[in-house]
Amino acid sequence: MDILVTLPDRTRGIQTFFSDEQMNQLEGFGSVDWNETESNFEPNELAARLEGVDVCVTGWGSPRIDREILESIDDLQLELVTHIGGSVASVVSDYVYDSDIAVCSANDVMAKFVGEYLLAATLTRLRDFPRFDADMKAGKWNRDNERVDTLFDKTVGFVGLGSIGEHFLEHLRSFDVDVLVYDPYITEDRLSDWTFAELADLDETLSRSNVVSIHASKTEETIHLMDEQRLGQLSDGCLFINAARGAIVDTEALIDELRTDRISAVLDVYEHKTLDADSELRDMDNVVLTPHMAGSAIRQPFTAAMIDEIERFSRDTALQHKIPHEQFELMTKPWIHADES
Repeated sequence: MDILVTLPDRTRGIQTFFSDEQMNQLEGFGSVDWNETESNFEPNELAARLEGVDVCVTGWGSPRIDREILESIDDLQLELVTHIGGSVASVVSDYVYDSDIAVCSANDVMAKFVGEYLLAATLTRLRDFPRFDADMKAGKWNRDNERVDTLFDKTVGFVGLGSIGEHFLEHLRSFDVDVLVYDPYITEDRLSDWTFAELADLDETLSRSNVVSIHASKTEETIHLMDEQRLGQLSDGCLFINAARGAIVDTEALIDELRTDRISAVLDVYEHKTLDADSELRDMDNVVLTPHMAGSAIRQPFTAAMIDEIERFSRDTALQHKIPHEQFELMTKPWIHADES
């Protein structure tokens, strides 16, 4: 079996994704062509390297495998693309599916870590750990804090479900919460494993929830879905969490709402690749900020999942992380609002 790994720089940066053991494991499946350069391939380079390749391993920034690339390959043997990341919309096109090439990604593995982050973010903000931590480090012993709350018996609203929402639902089982899910692409059957969750329209989800968490993909329909009007529908005291895509939220409208101190927020993603150094969000006490690390900071488990997929492929057994075309169509499109990572 011939395998191409498109992630650049085997000796340095790639080690955040591949341990030495994982490199050896992959090489045990056959001939592995590593990208020894310090940058991602250009499309013409990728096409040349894909000649005679059975499996292509992609990562963030890999060029998109599309019709032009596939049709330029004289010896096209490609049967499997495995993506060490979440959304595959940036690395494959519809034509890959039309060519009967299987597509897998670590989307569900990443979603598991994001689900864990969402629970941690919710409890951190509701219990107001940042304020207590700051007081203690300032030499204070102040147990009075009107912001402190509990997750038990609350209503939690999801804007979008997806794999992330499903993992978050599992974490919420123990808290006696009611969950309202706004997702126009699913039916009640999708929630059958979680009797405490039900579908609702967006207005109800926003206005009734004590915690609102964004899980939607970035599409033409979701850009600035959370605008001034929608953010104004959040209930007083609501905790707003976005670890999905920054472009879904109108940042200036969110800042305006946060200035009133009516709501609080935990943000892991921003409209631009990073948060502006002079952003007012950095000075707000009712906001917890993290640097887009909810799912991506823990990387080698993504690789492990994709190596396991390649092993299943080599044994001609069922793939466990396959991305159906229907799911692919709903994934975040990187070329929309392209200044956001």
